[in-house]
Order: sequence, then structure tokens, then C-alpha cells
Amino acid sequence: MDGYENGGSYKSFSPSVRKMLTKKIPIFPELTTLLTGHGNIKSYLYRLGLTHNRMCPCEEEEQTVDHLIFKCKKLRNQRNEMIRQTKNTGGNWPATNETLINNYQIFL
Repeated sequence: MDGYENGGSYKSFSPSVRKMLTKKIPIFPELTTLLTGHGNIKSYLYRLGLTHNRMCPCEEEEQTVDHLIFKCKKLRNQRNEMIRQTKNTGGNWPATNETLINNYQIFL
């Protein structure tokens, strides 16, 4: 399993649903996928039986939300920009998923 059953991905971004509901978050498919772990992510598709391979196209490890945000070498340029922007606005890297959604969602 990928660790995102029962809302685990969402909980990593916001342990409090009530608190998250008070935030003004732009809704778009890619952000929804990151928040829920549901969507075109191979670990999720594998769990549903829609693919036989849960590996990321970068071939380093299983494609999960955390892998995409923090490790995927195919997203290195986007991650470096997110790191730069986070640090330029006073943040630290690596940031937690909760910090990313609370303070830096524009960079996701």
C-alpha cells in the first residue's frame, strides 16, 4: 500500500479538516490530486488495478505524492523553483506538506 488510505495524503497536508475548510484554496485538478493522493498517480492507479506498475517514470521509486513533491528527478527544475521561492519568502526546505499548503500553495 502507498500509505494514503483513509485520507492519509490529505491528512499530511492538513490534519484538521475544519481548519482546511476555512482556507481559500484555488481548486484545480493537479492540486486536488496532490491533496487527496487520488488521480493520475501510479501508486493510486495500481491500488485500483488500473496499472500493473506503480513505479514513477523517473524509475527511482514508487510514484506517490511525496515522491513527486520531494524526490522525482523529472520534476527537479520545478522543485528547485519551489525551493527557491519558499526560501525567498522566509521558509525552510524541506517543508512539511502542511506548511506547503498553508504558506506556499502557489508554488505547488
